[in-house]
Amino acid sequence: MLEEETINYFRYEGARFLLSAFRHHLPGLPEERTLALEPALRSLWLAGERGGRTLYEVAAEVRLIADTLQPGRDTGAVLPDDVREMVAGWPTDEPWSVLHAVATHVESWKSGFVTKLSQAIPTSQELAHRFPQLREFLSNYYGQDGIATEDEMTEAEGLQLFIEECHRHPICLWTLPPVVAECSEALAIFQNENSLRRFFEDEHGLGSGTLTWADWLPLIAETFTAHMRAEHPPTWASA
Repeated sequence: MLEEETINYFRYEGARFLLSAFRHHLPGLPEERTLALEPALRSLWLAGERGGRTLYEVAAEVRLIADTLQPGRDTGAVLPDDVREMVAGWPTDEPWSVLHAVATHVESWKSGFVTKLSQAIPTSQELAHRFPQLREFLSNYYGQDGIATEDEMTEAEGLQLFIEECHRHPICLWTLPPVVAECSEALAIFQNENSLRRFFEDEHGLGSGTLTWADWLPLIAETFTAHMRAEHPPTWASA
């Protein structure tokens, strides 16, 4: 069973992600803060559209932090140390006022979101949040003790070893299809070898072995899909 401290830490994960925009610098003007929050807000909005926490849930976390810090308010909440330390470093005597304003902005962000998205140029870090499973797989594959450290092993053979590890538990249904989907999304967004290499390799330190990225991502998707077809026919319980 997880300790209460660990559980409490993750209760504020949405707010932590959002407020990381202010981790190193809190802009002095409200409009500057709004601009700094945009990449995180776009990421959170997209995650919510895909079934993750919504912007309203994130706003509620931020508002709880504000209420807990505000003198005279007793919420009964215990804030994680990293959240307290981050807010304590802001150059303001009333951080709860900033947080209340942020929460209100988050709650209203979806108003006019189509215009906001159509005018946005996403950041590299923002795009990286679209590929959590793929990045984790690549980090594990090419990590210090990863499959790619095996001598004279081809990428195809390495993928089979990864599949065997998933199949042994078995958790293929929960691990392989999300990676396949993210491979397809990456190919749709970056489209050519130069863009793929710049994003995954140059900016995020991930590898493709001896293959080009334009060959590596399709190989991952095709290999994982072939395993699902061979070993895991569609099975589910009707609602």
